[in-house]
Amino acid sequence: MTDHDDRTRDRIALLLADTAEEFETGAAPVAAVVRAGRRRRTRRWAAGAVAAAVLAGGTGTLAATGLPGVTREAASPARSPWTPGHLVYEPVDTTVGYGTEQGMPWSVGLRVWPAPRDRAEAVRQMKAMADWGLTPVTSGSPSDLIGRTSYFVIRSFGTSDRRLVTSDTVARLPRLTGDEIRVFPQPLTDTGSSRLVVGMVAKTARQVTCHWKDGSTTVADRAPDNTPMRPVDAVIRSVRDFPTANWFTCLSPGSAAYESAEVTK
Repeated sequence: MTDHDDRTRDRIALLLADTAEEFETGAAPVAAVVRAGRRRRTRRWAAGAVAAAVLAGGTGTLAATGLPGVTREAASPARSPWTPGHLVYEPVDTTVGYGTEQGMPWSVGLRVWPAPRDRAEAVRQMKAMADWGLTPVTSGSPSDLIGRTSYFVIRSFGTSDRRLVTSDTVARLPRLTGDEIRVFPQPLTDTGSSRLVVGMVAKTARQVTCHWKDGSTTVADRAPDNTPMRPVDAVIRSVRDFPTANWFTCLSPGSAAYESAEVTK
C-alpha cells in the first residue's frame, strides 16, 4: 500500500462521512414494523412447512431444518436441546405430515422450545414465542418456563389458514407405552368436518389405523428416520427434541369425519 493509496482511501472515507451527515432520519415506526414482522412470520410458518418438505427432497431431518426459526444443523430426532449453540429462543420445527387437498397444500408440524435454564432465558423465550403469535400453557409469568419444555402442534391449509391443534408446557414430555394413543381430530379447513386426525403414540408403535364414520379406514405406518419425506395421507414420524413419543397424521380419503383410531401394530 503506497502513501498515495492511503490518502485516497482517507479522502473517500471523509466524503462518505460528510454525505451521511446530510441525511436526517425520523423515528422508526416501531409498532408497524413489529406488526408487519409478525404477519410475515405467520405467513412463512403457514407456507413453510409444506414448502420445506417439498423442496428439501431429502431426509425428514433435512426437511425440518428448512422451516422458519429452525437451527440449520443436521440432527437426529432425539437430539438434546442442550446441544452447544442451540438457543432456547430458537425453536425446532418438524413436519409430521403434508400433502395436497382440493388443490391446496396442507401440513401438520410441531414446534418445540427447549426448557430455559434461568429467568433471563425464559423472558427471551416468551418474547420469541409472542413474536410468532404463540402463548405457552402457563400462568403468564416467564418464570413458569424455567426447566419446562413447550411444544405447539400447528395445522396449516393453503397459505394463510393456520390453526393451533394442541400445545403444552411441561417439566416432562408425555411418554406413551404399548398401544396408548392420544388423538386430536381436526377439520382440514375451518368450515369442514373433522377429516384430519393428529395424534401421539408410543415410540414402539409401528402402525395406527384411523376409522371414519362412513366405515372406511386409513392406515398410518411408521416412517423410518432419515428417509425422504413425501406427501401421504397418513404417516407416523419421530419429532426432533420430542424423544418420548412419536406423532402421526391421518387424512380421510373422502368427506367422512373421524370416528376412532387405534394402534394396530
